[in-house]
Amino acid sequence: MTTLRFAAALFDLDGTLIDSAQDLVASVQQALKHVVPDREPPEGEDILVQVGKPLEVILRELGYPTDEATAARFVDTYRAHYAGHFNEHTRLYAGVEAMLEYLRSAGVKLALVTTKHQAQADFTVEAFGLAHWFDYVHGWQEGRQHKPHPEPVRTALQRLGVQPGDAIMVGDSEQDIESAKAAGVATCAVTYGFRPAWFLRSLRPDFLVSRATDIVPIVVADVGG
Repeated sequence: MTTLRFAAALFDLDGTLIDSAQDLVASVQQALKHVVPDREPPEGEDILVQVGKPLEVILRELGYPTDEATAARFVDTYRAHYAGHFNEHTRLYAGVEAMLEYLRSAGVKLALVTTKHQAQADFTVEAFGLAHWFDYVHGWQEGRQHKPHPEPVRTALQRLGVQPGDAIMVGDSEQDIESAKAAGVATCAVTYGFRPAWFLRSLRPDFLVSRATDIVPIVVADVGG
């Protein structure tokens, strides 16, 4: 017998459910080469710590020009390259399927909240067999806010019909934790993703886990005795 500690669990995608580091880095590097051909793009580690932020912010944080034309070329090239190469090296993290299956079977409502464009979020979750677990997938579209703004989390809660106090957000970055906190939602940071544990601790999440399966007892309590 189980009881729900949280009626809903919201998840980030990259660095939380899928290990997409190589494919994301390759797409960013390709897009950077396109906008500034005579400059060698940054190493993977420098790019990876920016993942989770909007593409235009990544461009700026990496020290590239951010005028409107350059940003548009970067975004378009990145999305085109990612669409063609997103599953070359990407894999589900260990335990993700078992975790989602358990939460779903226990009656937890599930949503995905990502900074990916909606179209890319949709084809990514479909390709990796995740779509059927989620009641709602929230990606970015024109007119929507990005994490760390609370709007993506609030929208997901509205679609699930759940109050902030009854939900938890699971993610691997400051964008996830700050967005959830601003929306009044509990937070769980995962240390196996794209940010180091020491950095995640500095954000003061409500929970910190090192394995996907460790999320289960946070959300669902076993009261079977």
